[in-house]
Amino acid sequence: MDDIPIITEASTPSNKPAKPWKYILYTILGTTLSILLTFGTSQMVAQHRRAQERKLTALMVMGNIEKFASNIENVSQKMAMYDTIATYLLAMPVDSLDSPECEALHNLLLSWPLLTHDKSAENIFSNSIETWKNMGNFMFINGVGKMFAQMDAYEKMHTEFFDEIQQRIKYVKNNPDQFPGNTIDLKLLQDKVYRSLLQRYHTRANQYLYAAYHMRYVNKFMMKLMDISEEEVVEFAHKDDTSAEEIVGEKKKSLREFVTPALDPDSLPDIHTWLGR
Repeated sequence: MDDIPIITEASTPSNKPAKPWKYILYTILGTTLSILLTFGTSQMVAQHRRAQERKLTALMVMGNIEKFASNIENVSQKMAMYDTIATYLLAMPVDSLDSPECEALHNLLLSWPLLTHDKSAENIFSNSIETWKNMGNFMFINGVGKMFAQMDAYEKMHTEFFDEIQQRIKYVKNNPDQFPGNTIDLKLLQDKVYRSLLQRYHTRANQYLYAAYHMRYVNKFMMKLMDISEEEVVEFAHKDDTSAEEIVGEKKKSLREFVTPALDPDSLPDIHTWLGR
């Protein structure tokens, strides 16, 4: 009897089957965690992508505004130069207006600087306007809208001003007998309407210079709203200013290199021969 081992309850092997609900619970928890992790990661990636897209759009918009500010500043400098030339011409005595010097100065005023802007950034921003509204960036949306409206207004004003000058020049040329003087330059520079147009160069130069300042001031405000540095915007605005020849590595050909002499009818073959008949 002493050799018979005593079997306790703890050492007795269990024949009870494992509870199936535990496996089901673990499976559900694992699946749920996997879905949550996958969905959460996808959401984070999507949010990051949207944030990057918004930043790129903001850079395009503010870069476009900076580019226009730079352009209108350059036009302002040219208008200031034209104002100087116009002042010389308007101060000349009538008997000096038909001199070669006067003609040379006047010809400088007939090359007008263009003022335009690329509207692709504006279109991209307009197409994503609902996204910006959902983000609550109303101050940014308002600022961008005002800047694009001002860019259009200044571009229109600039075009209309030079259209006025061009139309007056055309009128004087088409009606020479209505104006005193032997040359078109002399006729124009004695015309009160044309002289009043030349006097407007000064005001336009000042307006354009202020426009450049104002646009950059508002742009800085929007940079603060979007947490984008001025250096980033300026770099983005002028990233395409590099000469194409510098990038391609060869000089661009001019139109005259593609111009050929006009055909001489006498050198052409018989038309039937040329048609292969």
